[in-house]
Amino acid sequence: MRCIFCSGLMLLVAVSMLPGCSFNVSVNAESETDMGSHHVVVKPGSAMTSSTSATFGDDATYTFSCGKVTVKIENEILVVNDLSYGMLEVGQPIEIDHGKVFVAGQERTGKPVEAPDQGEPVKQDAK
Repeated sequence: MRCIFCSGLMLLVAVSMLPGCSFNVSVNAESETDMGSHHVVVKPGSAMTSSTSATFGDDATYTFSCGKVTVKIENEILVVNDLSYGMLEVGQPIEIDHGKVFVAGQERTGKPVEAPDQGEPVKQDAK
């Protein structure tokens, strides 16, 4: 009887420890993808990711969303969360680590993306 009680108690302790193990595994996860010739790593990662790509002749646009981070490469210009991080050279790896952006191992500083000129408002004839 005592042996059954000890075995049951050990099983209960082992089962209660399982949820803690699975939580610790995902804390430092990273998400990664290839965007054209660039390998992109986002830390911490997220289970909620999506990516798109579009190519028109020589123009190429790649977008990768990972949780709260959005990475866009348009004609080799890197934009992360609406901040421009400049031109990329073919094949340079990109790492976003807790909000810091590294291109080929060098940290870069982002600048706000300027909105394109909308032009003059369309004039309508009054009748």
